[in-house]
Amino acid sequence: MDRVRYMDLAEVNRLIAQAQKDGGVIYLTIDMALQTGLRVSELVKIQVEQIDFMRGSIQIERNKKKTKKAFESLPISWELKNHLVLYLKKRKDRTGPLFIGRKGPLTYRGLQQIWNSCRRRAGLPEGLSIHSARHTMATMMITKNVNLRTIQKQLGHASPVTTASMYADVTFEVHKESLNGLYGGK
Repeated sequence: MDRVRYMDLAEVNRLIAQAQKDGGVIYLTIDMALQTGLRVSELVKIQVEQIDFMRGSIQIERNKKKTKKAFESLPISWELKNHLVLYLKKRKDRTGPLFIGRKGPLTYRGLQQIWNSCRRRAGLPEGLSIHSARHTMATMMITKNVNLRTIQKQLGHASPVTTASMYADVTFEVHKESLNGLYGGK
């Protein structure tokens, strides 16, 4: 099975810089995808009313194997919370779907098109799909030594085993750095 490619920090910074230039829903799409690691199908369902600004969280609708739908409260960073506040201040309607384009609520395909257009303008390779943002976020969390259970919860995986098997292939740099100072040496 081919693994989805993740972005390195330089690529993330190029994409974010381009998205910031574009602004509006484009910037929000890129930022939300990278900061939450949500699937496109989860992003497109977000309603403004599901954002809890006081708590710093979003209620995410996730499909589960045993139950049709389950809502999970997903924490968000203060940076993303501030971005959402600024985005919603510029919108006329502060209810309903979060992602609104010129012609109305954005679809699954609409979010993918926003991602691909911004990725091209940032000069990034075609293999970086919006799903790459999910893998990028998870890989960055791993490089920050975030607990595997936390990453599992963020991604909505059924078990830590699923998460571990997907992200067992760490980057060479992380692998190399993990070997330094094993026995207290320099």
